[in-house]
Amino acid sequence: MKAFVILASLLSLAVANPLFEREVTCACDVSKCPAGNCKCITSLLDNCYVTQTKAGVDCGKPKYPDGCTGGNTPIPDMACGGSTGGTCASDEICYFPDKSCDPHTKACTGLCASNYCGGRWEKECPDSRWSCVYEDSCMKSGSDDCDGVCVLN
Repeated sequence: MKAFVILASLLSLAVANPLFEREVTCACDVSKCPAGNCKCITSLLDNCYVTQTKAGVDCGKPKYPDGCTGGNTPIPDMACGGSTGGTCASDEICYFPDKSCDPHTKACTGLCASNYCGGRWEKECPDSRWSCVYEDSCMKSGSDDCDGVCVLN
């Protein structure tokens, strides 16, 4: 029993140790997908892009093989900032999951997300780097469920 506890403790230390963290690179292994299976390939490429973006690695938009397109909301259409050069629609923000990236001083890579906040359900902005700016006319009327837009601080 003691040996099991010691082994479990050592294993948990090894897992928690940053030396064992897998480095995120721009490579994305799609060899697990059957040849020509676009749904599998685009899904893996999209997941790689999201993982890379969250880790602060700027790899540009994923490039799908000829004949393959993304799903209903393909990541290349959602990619913004950084080397992607992508911009978002007027009702969206370019959200940067890598909180260590300062978009005021660096071209951060992100994903387009809704800029809506506030309202009846008090929807919050993605994180503390964004503030909800409420509709002025609604605020002046004294309403307590005003809509707003997320603005980068």
